[in-house]
Amino acid sequence: MIHLVKNIEKIEPYSISLLFNTGEIKTVDLSQKLTEWSVSADSKFKKLLNPSYFSTVKLNLDLSTIYWDNGIDFCPDMLYSWAE
Repeated sequence: MIHLVKNIEKIEPYSISLLFNTGEIKTVDLSQKLTEWSVSADSKFKKLLNPSYFSTVKLNLDLSTIYWDNGIDFCPDMLYSWAE
């Protein structure tokens, strides 16, 4: 099954609760992945470690996923698989 993000339900530092096309609301904790991916000085992921910037996440209805203005987005299937 292909998973699609239908809505952002709740945003906390480094975690986002998302409504998927399955009707499920799942929480994705990105803290470990962001820390891992921010090791390099020029990593775009580093910006997401700022809680204020992290909270600017938006829903892309055309792609059914989340994104930030710095160009970072995630595959909705990956978000679903990382979710609790």
